[in-house]
Amino acid sequence: MRMRRQGGIGLIQIAVYGKGGIGKSTVSANISYALAGMGKRVLQIGCDPKHDSTRALLDGKAQTTVLSYIRDTPPYERRLEDVVLEGVRGIRCVEAGGPEPGIGCAGRGILSTFDTLKRLGLDDMGFDVKLYDVLGDVVCGGFAVPLRNEYADGVYLVTSGEFMSIYAANNILKGLRNFDKGVPRVAGIILNCRGMEGEYESVGRFADAVGLPIVACIPRSRLFSNAEAAGRTVADMFPDSDVARELRRVSDHVVGIMEGRTELLRSRPLNDDGMALIAGGRNVPGTDAFREEARTSGCRSCAESPKKITTEDRIIPSCAAAGAVHGCSSITDSVTIVHGPRSCAHIMTSSKNLTEIGRRRTIGAGRIPQGMRIASTDMDDTVSVFGGAGLLEQKIRDLISEGHRSFFVVTTCVSGIIGDNTIDIVNAISNEHPDLYFRVVEADGNILGDWEEGYIESANALLDMVDETIGPEDDAVNLVAERYFFKRGERLDNEVFDLFSSFGLRVNCRFMYESTMDSVVGFKRGGMNFVSNSDRASRGVSGLIESKLGVRVEREPLPVGVREYAAFSERIGREFGMEGRAAEVCEREVSAYRSETEALRERLEGRTVLVENRFSQNTDWLLELLLDLGTEIVAVDSGPVHRWRERRPASRYASSGIRFRQNCCREDVLADMDRHSPDIVLTDSVISCADGVRNTTYSRPAPGLRGVLGYARRFADLTLLPATEGWRNIS
Repeated sequence: MRMRRQGGIGLIQIAVYGKGGIGKSTVSANISYALAGMGKRVLQIGCDPKHDSTRALLDGKAQTTVLSYIRDTPPYERRLEDVVLEGVRGIRCVEAGGPEPGIGCAGRGILSTFDTLKRLGLDDMGFDVKLYDVLGDVVCGGFAVPLRNEYADGVYLVTSGEFMSIYAANNILKGLRNFDKGVPRVAGIILNCRGMEGEYESVGRFADAVGLPIVACIPRSRLFSNAEAAGRTVADMFPDSDVARELRRVSDHVVGIMEGRTELLRSRPLNDDGMALIAGGRNVPGTDAFREEARTSGCRSCAESPKKITTEDRIIPSCAAAGAVHGCSSITDSVTIVHGPRSCAHIMTSSKNLTEIGRRRTIGAGRIPQGMRIASTDMDDTVSVFGGAGLLEQKIRDLISEGHRSFFVVTTCVSGIIGDNTIDIVNAISNEHPDLYFRVVEADGNILGDWEEGYIESANALLDMVDETIGPEDDAVNLVAERYFFKRGERLDNEVFDLFSSFGLRVNCRFMYESTMDSVVGFKRGGMNFVSNSDRASRGVSGLIESKLGVRVEREPLPVGVREYAAFSERIGREFGMEGRAAEVCEREVSAYRSETEALRERLEGRTVLVENRFSQNTDWLLELLLDLGTEIVAVDSGPVHRWRERRPASRYASSGIRFRQNCCREDVLADMDRHSPDIVLTDSVISCADGVRNTTYSRPAPGLRGVLGYARRFADLTLLPATEGWRNIS
């Protein structure tokens, strides 16, 4: 066997696995004692939340666990000697520890322990043997860490004749097979007898079936309890006993591996059929039909294709928790608490603010941006181990003391995986404060799904606030899922309000966009409900409103451009019985639009334009504007349509002679630029244009006609700029 090197000294790492209560800690301590008696420098690390692995090596004393130490000690004050104690025969002892039962993630604690010990310099201490005592009937990733190649050279399985103990041993073999990378690493089986009839035969059948030796058969004896009461090992207190003799066989076996006299074996676990034979007291035939099939590292097609974070064949743009936070934080008089790491809350806040440019203007105007309504419990690695209930409770109480009256709590991956009982925590505080509002949105990151699913789940939570006894009012409308990417601030808000006020209507609730608690409660005052966008999330929220509240949501998004505005005006007139007024308003707005676009044609007529559409669902408003400005559209190059992206609707200009190209990559767009030499390139992404080509970006503008006219002025102004970057040619 190839020995590891640590500080210039050969090192073997041994992991002792077994079902809880099977005696693996006792066996581990005795093995360490015997190895130290052979002159080996030994480190024993207890990887069990019970943290009792090293008591017999420390005169019965319990030591400070690594996890409690890192919880209570700042990083800059941590020292290796505080958690690595010297026991009998110079054996160094470490206990990982773990959380209280039912709280946090003990497996994650193993990872934290190993990381901390490494950073504190444990690898520089120069051991001959590292022995890991590991709980083996919990198969989560944390407890599997010692099975990884970088930690365990050899693995011993401690078992008795009880079937559940043998079953746990087989599961350990399965876990090891997932990490062994074809390298033999199983040392053998240690039978710790319970005094059952036929015990040796039962374990022997299993050992033969998986192709492993029984290294030692430790008899049931009162010597263990006597030694435990004295805080010592059996090998120390009763060195001449049969028990001590069998335990020394294991230490001799370890030395044999170190010296190359004893070979390690491959993991060959049994499948369910094989284990059924063992449970029935029968031998397993020597055939692979009863063995667990080895997992491969992945099929060839997977290895050749790029790895993507997906769910249901859709690329995840962001996690569900981020979507839920985006939706919940739209309530301006509430606080959204992210029950998770500070980094998650920061990213969620930043991404929300990035989609709402104009944030600085809102701050300057004295308005509070949405991102500042997001708080975090600041979970770190320690909290993920010991549970975050205390942090969440304290955060809520602190916010209450600051005067906040309503709260949304959004769970993340960390709080979800470790099993924090968030609902019970919030309910307990809610019972103390019946005058305050609390709502938990369980959105455990990518486990729930992607951003859209979290956003829809937050809508579900907000809709629970709606008072369904309220009836509609004649002049009120609601806006649904209102999101304007890369557009924000008072100007946009005013344009939205003006769109409806021109018809004598008022906006009752902007659902999930700058809403108040009261406006959501009074949602049903709106006589009509308009969805603001046509994306999947918006449609999901619309469907949820219809099913929960029994009201209709207009599925056509708010109008952009002349055609959409005319249809919208007609619909408003019909629904509110104001056909005449609606027609008058429409004629006035369209007339103003025609007048300004006609004036701008002087600068734009005959100009050639290439449109790159990588992300936008519908660009007909843009094509309509370009045609009204007298430009020639040489091509509309659309980006790839992935399985996760719904297909773009067919353009009403598809048969007008405009050249539409689908599934264009960036190289295709650049090739079209070379082919057509357009005067202007319009893109909804960021593209590097060649010299001589003017370019600018676009996104769906504010509803109505004013936002469209703003783009028209921008395009016209673009023609006044030099076509070449002359400053680069200055000598």
